[in-house]
Amino acid sequence: MIKAVIFDLWGTLFYDEVRGEHPFRKFAKKINQNFDDYEFLKIFEKYLMLEKHYNLKIPIENLLKELGISYNKKLILGLIKLLERRRTSQKKPYPETLKILGELKKGGYKLSLITNTFYYSFQQLNKRFNITKLFDVILKSYEIGILKPNSRVFKIMLEKLKVKRNEVLMIGDSLKDDIEPAKKFGIKAILIDRKNKYLNYPNKIKSLNELNKFL
Repeated sequence: MIKAVIFDLWGTLFYDEVRGEHPFRKFAKKINQNFDDYEFLKIFEKYLMLEKHYNLKIPIENLLKELGISYNKKLILGLIKLLERRRTSQKKPYPETLKILGELKKGGYKLSLITNTFYYSFQQLNKRFNITKLFDVILKSYEIGILKPNSRVFKIMLEKLKVKRNEVLMIGDSLKDDIEPAKKFGIKAILIDRKNKYLNYPNKIKSLNELNKFL
């Protein structure tokens, strides 16, 4: 019997509304990287999402050093500007997000969130939508010092929720960060594939409105 639902945040419940290409993708292109490259993504998250960064200069420099990319003041300032543009982007819930969360809450389910995220991005989202009131437990990468897909995040979450592995459902949009590590840990996981990228993947939904059939 499912007692709790764990959600990913970005791409699952909320998204950035930006004109044109997302600032993260522009950041990667500016240093000749591909944001769809999972290895680069993990390096990006390691330096920018594991701590609260009030000054982005040092983590960006450390990221470039690991990638073996030479840099100067102009490049650093340009990269900082791109990330700050993301800070000011409009953050919105998908059309059904708040309704489904409310219904699950009324239905007695414990709701939780595991997110690899920037400190400022989460703070802005919380200020607008009072995220902390929607969930029983929230694990943010910059607070716990752990990034998905590390299985420790699921261990910590189950301990905080006080539930067993077979009593939890994980919902996320990333196979590598959400679905595969959850399943490996023994948690049932459902992929939310809003853009129909994974045509033949089983146990997937296109909208949170379909979630009820898995509870």
